[in-house]
Amino acid sequence: MAYLRCCSRIILFITVLFLILIDVSGNAQPANNTSANTKNREVALVDEKDISAPHIRVGEKLTYNIKLGWVSIGKRTDHVIEKMPFNGQQAYKVRSEARTSSLAKVYSFRNLQYTYLNVDGLNPIHFRNQLKDRKYTAKVGIDFRDDEAEYQKISQLNPKSKEKTEKETLEIPTGTQDELSMIYLLRRKQLVPGTTYFFPLISKGKVLKVRLQVKRGETMKVKGLGRIRTLVVQTSEGSRLWLTDDRRHIPVRIEAEMKIGKIRANLSNIEHIR
Repeated sequence: MAYLRCCSRIILFITVLFLILIDVSGNAQPANNTSANTKNREVALVDEKDISAPHIRVGEKLTYNIKLGWVSIGKRTDHVIEKMPFNGQQAYKVRSEARTSSLAKVYSFRNLQYTYLNVDGLNPIHFRNQLKDRKYTAKVGIDFRDDEAEYQKISQLNPKSKEKTEKETLEIPTGTQDELSMIYLLRRKQLVPGTTYFFPLISKGKVLKVRLQVKRGETMKVKGLGRIRTLVVQTSEGSRLWLTDDRRHIPVRIEAEMKIGKIRANLSNIEHIR
């Protein structure tokens, strides 16, 4: 059972981009978000240039196979569903789902996320997260405004227990991301090898600072894309994300070492990619 709990946790990490990638270093400070930190050679990712369009396309669907060693333990699918009005703005509605596969009969896990990104800047307007881990359930909602965000979480240990509600009004720096929108921030920004970037992220009711280092990656063969050059986004703890080294910045692989072995999430199917 401990093994299954570990697998469930791994899939939870994968659901939040792959939250094993996040190198958290404390609360993000607004003053650090608008310029490069020359002392530590860190650059605010939101200040980096956008790569040439398109950054996002309605209908795009990316599916990842999650493995522990050689064993398939689950899948994740990211889908840009539609462009629609939301809270007075035009927004892209993006859905992400991760769930167990062969483990489902003995350990059911499902995580469903939505982010609404404004069409002009692809910044998050609203985020929803629904988690079911055996009997435990949780729902998270975040409404983003110019300099603050309303965070709410409702959780329940099991169907018979009392619901727990948490609410926070958070001060946020410019460019603050949610756990799904951060993927599209990485995809739309120019990434310079040898540079360490940072950006603010809301996770577990706190505003955190994420640091990521960009390196040149190898040329790899990816199903549906052929042989492509890559960039590697890496944390100080060694977790790595491979993006295509082109204007699409498609996430094609994520990898991390854990106590029970190496975890990989490989892109296994793509739809509506230019």
